[in-house]
Amino acid sequence: MASQQAKREQLKRLHRAQVIQRQLEEVEEKQRDLEERGVTIEKIIRGEDSHQTEDRDEALLYQAWFQLVLEKNRLARYESELMIFAQELALKDTQSRLEQDLRRRMAVEDTIKNASELQEEEEILAEIMRTVEKRDMLVSILDEQRLKEKAEDKDLEGLVLSRGYEFHWAQGSNIWGQEKVE
Repeated sequence: MASQQAKREQLKRLHRAQVIQRQLEEVEEKQRDLEERGVTIEKIIRGEDSHQTEDRDEALLYQAWFQLVLEKNRLARYESELMIFAQELALKDTQSRLEQDLRRRMAVEDTIKNASELQEEEEILAEIMRTVEKRDMLVSILDEQRLKEKAEDKDLEGLVLSRGYEFHWAQGSNIWGQEKVE
């Protein structure tokens, strides 16, 4: 029964890993698109695309460029989160395998185990603890990143507003529209 549950959990982690991989591919594609759009806007702003410069309001161009910067930052942050989720899944998988191994070994009575088998159990338990600590560390890193991102957003907002541009921030929106991984 426990092995069936472990197998189901392993399949769930595999599915999550596949979802994360698809999302990373989508992020990469969207980053390329944003880069191309940004280059186009920068050329227009610098006057390198003279036939379009006359038709465009400079304030609107800068506003569009700032919007692209914001979207690009969000994509980079999202990609970073996905990478952390992928690392956490790998650690969950490792932890699950270690726990299964430990349960299998502990099913044998301690009185019939030799010293090296008992030592191996201790080593597995220590590895489980290290894995849990690594997972906790990833959660802390993610929390720190989110705080840093909020500060960066405030700085960018200040820059945009100091230049006299209006900007409507879509805080907390999921601009990618994919399945949620958490």
